[in-house]
Amino acid sequence: MAGNGKGTAEMELSYKDDPRMPCKYGAKCYQKNKNHHEKYKHPPKKTPEGRGVIRKVVDKDESCVASSAPSPEKSPEKKKIKLDTSDEEAEQITSSPSHSNASEPVVDDPENALPPSPEDVKESIKQKFLCEMPEDFYQFWDFCKNLSSDSPARALKEIGLMLVGPYDVLSGELKKVKHRDSSSYLRHWRYYFDPPEFQTIIKGDDKKQYHMGYYRDDPQEMPVFVACNSAAVSCTISPLAGNVFGAVNAYLNGILKSGDPFTKIKVPKYQNALKKWAEKEGISLEAKTAEMKARSKKVVSTTFHNAGIVVPCDKKSQVGYRELLEPDAQIKKILTSIMDSETEDKRKAAFSKLQPIVTAANIANDECDFGASLELGLDLFAFGGEPLHPIILQLLQAAYKLLNRPEFAVIIKAHLQDRKKGVDLSIVK
Repeated sequence: MAGNGKGTAEMELSYKDDPRMPCKYGAKCYQKNKNHHEKYKHPPKKTPEGRGVIRKVVDKDESCVASSAPSPEKSPEKKKIKLDTSDEEAEQITSSPSHSNASEPVVDDPENALPPSPEDVKESIKQKFLCEMPEDFYQFWDFCKNLSSDSPARALKEIGLMLVGPYDVLSGELKKVKHRDSSSYLRHWRYYFDPPEFQTIIKGDDKKQYHMGYYRDDPQEMPVFVACNSAAVSCTISPLAGNVFGAVNAYLNGILKSGDPFTKIKVPKYQNALKKWAEKEGISLEAKTAEMKARSKKVVSTTFHNAGIVVPCDKKSQVGYRELLEPDAQIKKILTSIMDSETEDKRKAAFSKLQPIVTAANIANDECDFGASLELGLDLFAFGGEPLHPIILQLLQAAYKLLNRPEFAVIIKAHLQDRKKGVDLSIVK
């Protein structure tokens, strides 16, 4: 800035007189897109770095901000809130400061493109998937590299497993991608029933579409457990263990109990290697950890996918979550009638029965019971069906932004843009 020959006062005056809209991210905005800078102006001085906060318009002298979780000591008052959000928030979340990489793919769509990948692999994963991976994620890569130095991602192929998703950053697979579209990275190995809370890291049987992934309630926190889902069978997400080592060990135990004979004979070799490595590194193989047990006490609803949801909730004042207007059985009945409707008129009539439930969840948001929209949105997502996608997006984007989980709002939007069944889920072609 100093090199342009203008003094601080002159630059501030120039900024004030600039007719363009001010960028809501101020001087910390690092967008290089030409269209962005033509539309928004940026202050000459840098502001302190910090995590973006979802802005809300609240009534004067009232407060009910999702980023301040209700506590037993002081329950938040129930006040009305109106969201003031835009696609620019999504643009900011999916872009991060990074270092140049000469081997970066060509940018085909500047409006939805990521900046060059950070040199640090952990930052590169966070840039593309919006969440950090826990330490056991990298430890398991080292274990697989020890089994197969040439191809760690396929080290467990004999027992039907392959490392995918964020592991493709470690393997270098994502360097083959010829574009930098942020949404496509978020869909990379995201199965049909994978909600934003679930990040696939291992694929298994293609017939059942079995896969494992990390499950976390907040994108800014580390996962609570590793779970599995068989997308061709159901939406059910089943917790396996507190880390990927324990999850794979549980998978191997399952093969020993009911797997085919040809796979069974290969299990001892890999299970012994897994246990030795875990023991050497001090990694627990427990199926249920203390963190998982603690979370189970915080779950306010099991949801259709059975993994449940956790939201800031004061049980004494009952602020944070309220039950849906109708029980699960009735909601499933309504959703079935929507999906089975043979004509547009019948579908509209079926949707009219769902609308009061949606309206009640939206009203709950006004009174700080954000868990209702989260539950209903995830239930509709778990039920599945493209006609439900607009309502799912509305419910979940509102819930995630009010809960200060904006990364999940970006993920659900990207997923619903191209939600696929089957196993053709890699962006590496």
